[in-house]
Amino acid sequence: MNEWVGFSSVALAGIFTGSYFLGLKHMGPWKWENLWLVYSVFAMPVMPLALALGTVPHLGAALSAAPGSALSRVLLFGAGWGIGSVLSGLGVVRLGMAVGVSVLIGVDAAVGSFVPMAVNTPDMIVKKKGLLVIIAVVTLIIGVAVVGFAGKERERSQASSAIAVQQGGLAAGLIICILSGIFSAMMNFAFAFSGSISQAAMSLGASESGALNLVWLITLLGGFIPTGLYTGYLLTRNHTWKNYLLPRTGLFWVIGLGMAVLWYAGVLFYGWGAKSMGRTGAVIGWPLFMAVLILASTVCGFATGEWKGTGAQAKRWMGAGLGILIVASVILGVANQL
Repeated sequence: MNEWVGFSSVALAGIFTGSYFLGLKHMGPWKWENLWLVYSVFAMPVMPLALALGTVPHLGAALSAAPGSALSRVLLFGAGWGIGSVLSGLGVVRLGMAVGVSVLIGVDAAVGSFVPMAVNTPDMIVKKKGLLVIIAVVTLIIGVAVVGFAGKERERSQASSAIAVQQGGLAAGLIICILSGIFSAMMNFAFAFSGSISQAAMSLGASESGALNLVWLITLLGGFIPTGLYTGYLLTRNHTWKNYLLPRTGLFWVIGLGMAVLWYAGVLFYGWGAKSMGRTGAVIGWPLFMAVLILASTVCGFATGEWKGTGAQAKRWMGAGLGILIVASVILGVANQL
């Protein structure tokens, strides 16, 4: 029963995370870096710290009790995930949205699932459950590739160059997106390899979910370092700090907060769900999270008119890609029950 509760929680996490980007469609006089910094501040240091203070008794003592090596490892994994987030923007500019996102999500899903399986549950690899996970991840990668192809067809049918390859070469874009996928998977590493931190928090009275909030606090503080530095660089280079002082922009602070709430809810539900799925939660949960994330973001794209004027062929390819992602999710559901 817990496995299905966990499975559903991870799926819900994917829906939250796949829809938080909708705020970027309503930036008004702000630029991307203005809204992204507001979202990042709320989502990474502010909300995780507030939740950890409210759910982890003796927070300072819990941090002191946790092994320093574990704290450093999780912080570095968080920073790695932040680097992956920055690289994703650079890679997508070079490859285009459709191909770039397909490459980095595919790599993210594969690395984020296989590494925890190899380290924490190596016995699972040769068992039916492990083989099903491998099949599901391969299916997911195929589905992501088909979705990417559909996106490319959409670009052609709309005769728009706005999302096309803009700078750099194909090889450079591929390398950056592959690196982005590897680094982005480190968020799951932080979750999968943080047991001693959770144990330290629980030994001082924290619940299992409260202990996980401490893990996310450390992870996201690490992630905020490269994210904040890059966003600050853009604000300085583009002279957009002044946009925060523009009149009648209060709504955009609320939009940034809303994005943060949705995204951080996705993180929390993923953690709760993967933990409920047992020792294989990080292995099965991560690719499921990626699959539902893509499904949710695509549905949001259709709902907001991104596919308006798109030819029937592109829509058929997208339907096929989404169908393959659903098949991958079903396979993960079967593996979860074994």
